[in-house]
Amino acid sequence: MTISENEQKALEVIEEHIGESLLEVSQLERYSLGYYVHDQHITGLSLYSCRLMNIPKEIKALTSLEHIYLRGNNLADLSDELFSLSSLKILDLSENDLDSLSESISALDQLKELHLESNHLKNLPKSIGSLSFLEILDLSENELETIPSSLGKMNKLQTLDLSGNNIIKLPDSIGELNSLEILYLGNNQLQELPESIQNLTSLKRLNLRNNKIIELPEAISKLSFLTSLFLKGNKIVKLPKTIGELGNLIYLGLTSNLLKTLPESIGSLFSLDNLSLSSNELKKVPESIGNLKSLFRLELSNNELISLPLSLGNISNLKILRCDHNNLTEVPDSIGNLNDLEVLNLEMNNIKELPESIGSLKSLKELNLYDNKLTNLPYSIGKLPSLEILDLSKNQLQELPESIDSLNSLVELDLSTNNLINIPESIGTLPLIKTFILGFNRLETIPKSIGFLTTLEVFDVGKNHLKELPQSIGALTSLRHLYLYYNELKEIPDSIGSLHSLKYLYLGNNKLSRLPESIGYLKSLKYLFLRANFLSELPLSLESLPSLKYLNIEKNNLKGYLDFLHKLEVQGIKILK
Repeated sequence: MTISENEQKALEVIEEHIGESLLEVSQLERYSLGYYVHDQHITGLSLYSCRLMNIPKEIKALTSLEHIYLRGNNLADLSDELFSLSSLKILDLSENDLDSLSESISALDQLKELHLESNHLKNLPKSIGSLSFLEILDLSENELETIPSSLGKMNKLQTLDLSGNNIIKLPDSIGELNSLEILYLGNNQLQELPESIQNLTSLKRLNLRNNKIIELPEAISKLSFLTSLFLKGNKIVKLPKTIGELGNLIYLGLTSNLLKTLPESIGSLFSLDNLSLSSNELKKVPESIGNLKSLFRLELSNNELISLPLSLGNISNLKILRCDHNNLTEVPDSIGNLNDLEVLNLEMNNIKELPESIGSLKSLKELNLYDNKLTNLPYSIGKLPSLEILDLSKNQLQELPESIDSLNSLVELDLSTNNLINIPESIGTLPLIKTFILGFNRLETIPKSIGFLTTLEVFDVGKNHLKELPQSIGALTSLRHLYLYYNELKEIPDSIGSLHSLKYLYLGNNKLSRLPESIGYLKSLKYLFLRANFLSELPLSLESLPSLKYLNIEKNNLKGYLDFLHKLEVQGIKILK
């Protein structure tokens, strides 16, 4: 499109300045180069990452400029020519080297957006408050310690981002920003909020993460339109009772604070769908929590909880419940009422038994009970038709209920570090299982039915008391990882050669005196670990393993195999002798 001669000349000088050609674009983008023309005038200019040290003076000829993107350059100061662009509505100066901003910024009185994030600004000019049409102001990731009170004059400001600075205190005038909807103050040094914050009656999102706030003002209840309140990483000891008056609150994040108790009024947040209370010092949760019918995510990890409220079962929409790293000794029967629950994490508690009602969780996909004190499982555990991941490792289980064979959706089962002596034959009916971990138990045998688990990819039975393997193990045609270390195996069945997908085979610390020649059929095998056995010979078929990269034969009784091993090394196999 044709532009005036003055603008054309200015454009050519700018191109010479940046050492690149600028193309006319149909849509201006922040992370690109180009210019936009409207009504035969350049109204938009993007000079992203051009290594600009200063703004070309010729830019003043572009008098119709409304949008200018100077992101990602090396600007340390701004020329007066920039401030002459009185039609400018969007100015992006982010990711430069600015440490100050001229009082002349007030000349750009038509600005609607000003982006100054990721510079080195240490203070702001008072005149910034004159930008009365400004709707978005981004000052994040700078070095600001104070904010001028004049900021309160921006009565059209909707978004203010001050996160990632060193701000210790906010001016009272911040409460005058009556159009403000989004306020980001995360990663600063704030210890308190001014009472005037109650006047931000249009506020919808308030982010105060990673500050030093000890308590919230009672007046925070006046923020009636607030939908998201981010308070993670502060030093909050208690919440005001008025917190329950935030009727439109959807998200409340309080992770990593110093909360010891919660007010009963928290049960009045009827719109809340996400409540994060992890990493506090809570010993109990009020029964009123059961009133939060909209809640779908509840995070209670890393507290000092001894029990869960019975009312928990009333949170009918709950999908994710995390109560790991607490001191729980039991799970309330009412948990069975959570028909929509998909994830239940109870790891690292002191739970001794599960209620039969656990079997009513028809939507449950993931159940984590790692590191508890379970000695048995309820029969109803087999009634979880949607369960995909079950972690029961590091408990005190001695046996499994036969009903476990009904977990038809199970993909991962971890039973490691228990006291299991045997596995029921019915285990072979799990149609989708891919990962089965049985390490660190007291197993002496593996059921023949293991061969029916044709989807199995990872099978770990290391650190048990196995004396033999069933021939049926050769039917595990999808198996990629097989861990049999630290057992009492004297031989490996010939059927091992049928595991054509096997990549990792760990047989260390057994009592093997020989390996079957069929091991040479393992065409995908990369790692073969034979350390600390009684091997006096190696199958010559090892030469036939095209994928083998690593062979460990340390601490065996091998003699006279130097030439053979050299031949393997010539093939590129790393051998630990």
